[in-house]
Amino acid sequence: MKLKGAEKQFWWHFGHITDSKHIPTELPGFTSIDSLVDDDYLAMLFAKVSVMRSVYLKETLITDEGVKLISNVKQLKHLTLMKHENITKACLPYLNKLTDLEYLDIWRTQIRLEDITVLKDLKNLRELHISPHNEGVEESWDTILEKIIKAEETLPNCIINT
Repeated sequence: MKLKGAEKQFWWHFGHITDSKHIPTELPGFTSIDSLVDDDYLAMLFAKVSVMRSVYLKETLITDEGVKLISNVKQLKHLTLMKHENITKACLPYLNKLTDLEYLDIWRTQIRLEDITVLKDLKNLRELHISPHNEGVEESWDTILEKIIKAEETLPNCIINT
C-alpha cells in the first residue's frame, strides 16, 4: 500500500520508505540531538513503531505530550530526555508506565528530585539522572541529601545522579 501525504513524507525522510509494508514495528532505538523533533514527529513514529529498546532525545522540541507517546513503547530500557524545558512533573504518570526502564535521564527538565516519589512502578530502574533543584536556586547539601534519601526509598535499587 502506498503512503499518502504527511505520512509519506515522514517515512521517506525517516528511512526512504515508500510502501507501508516496509514500515518497521520494532526498532532498536531512536536518537535525536539538538533538533526540531517534536510531539507530532513522535506521534507519527510511534503510530507504527511499538517496540524500541532505547530513546535518546536531547534538546528537541518534545513536551509532556511526547513523553505520553513514548510511554506506550514496549520493551523500552533506556530513555534520555535531557535538556527539555517543556517536560514537567505532569508527565511522571506516563514515565511510571515504562516498567522495563533500567536507565532514565531527565536532567535539566522541569522534573526535580522531590517529584520522583511517584515513580514507584519503575522496579527495574538502575540509574537515574535528575536535577536536584531549579537552576539559579541554591540549596544546602543537607537539603539535597534529604531529597536523595527520600528518592532512594522510592527507587531502592537505583543509583541517583544529581
